[in-house]
Amino acid sequence: MVFEIADSIDEFYKAIKEVPGMFFLKEQLEEFEPDEDFYKGDHKPYPGRVIASMVNKKSIDEIIRLWNIFDKDRDAPFDTGLAKFKDLFKKLNKVRHYTVEDRLLDTGLSSYLEEIREMGQDIVRFEVEFTYPESRERRDRAFDEFHRLIKEVGGNVIHGSRLELASIQYFACLADAPVSAFENITNQTNVRFLRASHVLYFRPPGQSSVSAESNETVELESEFQAEEPFGDPFVAVFDGLPLENHELLQGRLVVDDPDGFASKYVAGSRIHGTGVASTICHGDLNGERQSLVRPIYARPVMHYNGFDGEEFPQDRLLIDLLHSAFVRMVKGNHQEAPVAPRVKVVNSSLGDRFRPFRKEMSSWAKFLDWAAYEYNLLFIVSAGNFVSPIKFTIDPAEFRNPISEEGKKSFLDQMLRQDFNRKILSPAESINSLTVGALNKDMAEIDPSNPMFFARINVSADHGYLAPYSRFGWGMNGSVKPDILMPGGRALLRRAPADRGTDHVNLNFEQGGFTNPPGIRVASAGPEGQTNHVSYQFGTTFSAAQTTHLAGNLMEVLLQLNQESGPSQQIAESYFPVLVKALIAHGANLGENYSLFRDLIREFPSVENNQVKARTAAYTGYGEVNAPRVLYCTAHRVTLIGIGELTWHEQESAHIFKFPLPTSISSQVVQKTLVTTLAWFSPCNVWSNKYRIAHLYLSNFRNNEDLTLEDGMYDFRKTSRGTLQHQVYEGNRADAFIEGGFLIVKVNCRKDASDSELKFWKRIKYGLAVTLEIPDTVEVDIYEEIREAIRTQVRA
Repeated sequence: MVFEIADSIDEFYKAIKEVPGMFFLKEQLEEFEPDEDFYKGDHKPYPGRVIASMVNKKSIDEIIRLWNIFDKDRDAPFDTGLAKFKDLFKKLNKVRHYTVEDRLLDTGLSSYLEEIREMGQDIVRFEVEFTYPESRERRDRAFDEFHRLIKEVGGNVIHGSRLELASIQYFACLADAPVSAFENITNQTNVRFLRASHVLYFRPPGQSSVSAESNETVELESEFQAEEPFGDPFVAVFDGLPLENHELLQGRLVVDDPDGFASKYVAGSRIHGTGVASTICHGDLNGERQSLVRPIYARPVMHYNGFDGEEFPQDRLLIDLLHSAFVRMVKGNHQEAPVAPRVKVVNSSLGDRFRPFRKEMSSWAKFLDWAAYEYNLLFIVSAGNFVSPIKFTIDPAEFRNPISEEGKKSFLDQMLRQDFNRKILSPAESINSLTVGALNKDMAEIDPSNPMFFARINVSADHGYLAPYSRFGWGMNGSVKPDILMPGGRALLRRAPADRGTDHVNLNFEQGGFTNPPGIRVASAGPEGQTNHVSYQFGTTFSAAQTTHLAGNLMEVLLQLNQESGPSQQIAESYFPVLVKALIAHGANLGENYSLFRDLIREFPSVENNQVKARTAAYTGYGEVNAPRVLYCTAHRVTLIGIGELTWHEQESAHIFKFPLPTSISSQVVQKTLVTTLAWFSPCNVWSNKYRIAHLYLSNFRNNEDLTLEDGMYDFRKTSRGTLQHQVYEGNRADAFIEGGFLIVKVNCRKDASDSELKFWKRIKYGLAVTLEIPDTVEVDIYEEIREAIRTQVRA
């Protein structure tokens, strides 16, 4: 049954304690506008649905009968012993049965069924997610009941697809059924498996797929030269099968294919995995290369489907495939050692096109959150691509290159107003992962006179900012997602022919690889499997891959720091994932574009002035990452990094770091920028709408007496809702620093979502980065000054 909450979730649980026999399945974050019965003076909508079951249907029917009595007359007497339900019902908007509509809500199954019908298929394959009772006996009964009911319509469960993963309370299988069984997907259906009592959701199976229809390639114009990689892989890519003997990839990949996906590929079909692996190894081939010094571990999780591209296998649950792959990579089993135990970062440039994130966490995202904490891995995930046409309301005469500044603003405004349809794709809502959106940017040089630009427009005059194909939105509980933006390649848009003579322009995307710039230049499989071809690509796939490339180089910087440091100051490799997460985001900044977004968002009728800063982060995250700022310090910019472990036990819940202040700029009117970034992996309670268990946060850096700074660039409430807190502060007052003065940065830990099994001694690793920067024109060297102060502090 479903409880629709009128009051807070906490108040609901206080009232429900008096009701025995309740088994909670999950909380769902949802909003209901207050009605006349549950009106509050703040006019805010109330969160909440809680899905629950009881030991039998009779108990559920009795609770709903009592609710119906209460709903008609709130003063109606209840039988002796049932008065406790009145206290519970006062916290509710509604109590009702769980319906067929609930089982399909926000799953994408309706759109998936439409595609199946359009292709003329009679049988549909889908995922069934069950409730997760604690006893194996109840799970067996639930599975057996569903198996019996689906056979009534000529369907069946796919052999070997049943999976139970207690870590995320996931219990599911794949099944086939006639498409006709889904003609009526309301609670009035007479198809009994749709109303099976233990089924929580029906979903499309794993649906990440990559089309190969328009991939065009060109030969490398010169022989590729780079140093041979060495050492163990620190970076992994889970994608399609790459062309490992490509000239740009030879000797740079450790391909592990225990499922034999290579046998399902033909020459020229290894497209997506090859492009992603190339970008991780070398970055954008248009620019100066800083190739990774280590090979990357490549695990194919897709195969060629034989007619139009690459896709996940359809006879196995995606979570099952990924789980076994992660265990094999970093943990191993009794018979085999782990195949790549030093991997710290995993690239996942894949997404489920049927699962844009609106309010319900996908199983894929929950699994990545669990795996990040359990296996200490940083997942770098693409936000997903949006390729539907955009109506661009400018004078058609303005449709030309270079686009006018007014046209650029108008186009960006149209993009932002599509926010409901542009939500990030699963698993990008994962709170422990680093989610990457795309900048409309690459390093290619283009010739505007090239015939390719006929009837096409580059929507940004100067490489641009947010890419027209990039998805955005919030993460879980309104957290910042995507976290950052990286170049994903410039997309050219073509004017649709149907809008001639109108007062607006419809723009269509052109997908696939091209032989000419712009775009991210990547290694490609030639049409006949040639190993010396490249192409120009765009998409959040490649912005995520470029982030992973940066992560690989950052880990080499950390290893170099260890070589230069004494034994007591070395950073254990177990801290690399959270520290790299912090350092990548540490280079992010909205810069000059903040005012552009702010001014556009202020015009939205639904946005109050005090919401503008928060809403901006929904579209841009923390902004564009400046890689050199992350990789290098200068005389005028110094970054200190810190690591540690905290619990929410009172005696181990905080650490204090001291950042020495340079006395050389004391009492001077100098522009100062302070950047602080904190990253961690949190265990999660998958049934709680609070979800995140470990909440770490920074304090004290605004209240230090020695440094005066203005309010930060990002909304503090939003930055504290995920597992990555980033802030940029600025000030130019003539602060006076005493000799030996320092800035105090405090890292705190507390518990959010309750979990009776997760005790306070669970330790949470974190990475911290703090940067102080002054203008290059100031003739002082704050780097050497702060470094010497740190050395003195360490000696003491």
